[in-house]
Amino acid sequence: MSTSDFIPGTSRYSTFLRYAHWVTVVLVFLAYISINARKFLERGSAERLLAVESHYLIGIVVLLITVPRILVRLRQEAPPILPALGPASRLASKTAHLALFMFLIVQPVLGVASRLVSGRGIGMPLTEWSIPSFAVAQPELAKSLIHLHEFIGDAFYYVIGMHILAALWHLLVRRDNVLQRMV
Repeated sequence: MSTSDFIPGTSRYSTFLRYAHWVTVVLVFLAYISINARKFLERGSAERLLAVESHYLIGIVVLLITVPRILVRLRQEAPPILPALGPASRLASKTAHLALFMFLIVQPVLGVASRLVSGRGIGMPLTEWSIPSFAVAQPELAKSLIHLHEFIGDAFYYVIGMHILAALWHLLVRRDNVLQRMV
């Protein structure tokens, strides 16, 4: 990263934040594909295990990218939106982004926690490696965490969809620089 990435008042987010955003987009897309693919694969098959373990690994990577992304974002001023948003639009934007970042933290944490409190480890795809569970198996808690993880995952189809529609609205209708700040 160059020092110009951290100059306040520039028209785009820093290189790190832009790349982290788009890598996260791809990873979340792959996480949804991998977990939904398992529904079409035979229980106990190597293909199903690969889909599930890939989902776990992708979730962990999302978490590992999101934490520094949030820390950097808290330290850097956002490039201005031109023309400026009104108060209601600013509130909607801040609320949506807070929800998205909470999702990117809460979902992987719930996924990992559900596996660990189930007494099972988290297998790494295409290897014999796993993150072992050191917790005493608590099947009811694990089941509750899995249901919450699935509920939030389903709800976020809509939040992600609204985020995409908002970006398109800014680009095509409002014709401001919201999307350009992230590319």
